Amino acid sequence: MSMLDYRRLEITFAGGRKLKFKFPLQAKDETRAQRLEEALKLPTLTISAEDKLYIIPTSAIEMIAVSPAPKALPRTVIRGAKLV
Repeated sequence: MSMLDYRRLEITFAGGRKLKFKFPLQAKDETRAQRLEEALKLPTLTISAEDKLYIIPTSAIEMIAVSPAPKALPRTVIRGAKLV
C-alpha cells in the first residue's frame, strides 16, 4: 500500500494533549465526509490501532484534523481557507 492510500487523523483534546494516527483508506471519497459526520454524532470515537482499541469520548475532543481532506464535502464546509 502506498503512502497515497493512507490518511492521517490528529485529535486534540481539551487541555491540549494530542493523538495522531495514520490509517489506510476506509471508504470511497464520496462517503468519507458522511461517515466522519456520522461518527462525530456518536458519544465515542473508536479507533483500532496496534492491538489496542481506543474509545475516546467525543465530549473530550476539542478538534479533529483529517488529511488529506475528502474531495466530497458537506455543503456547510468553508472551502479554500488558509491557516494563518
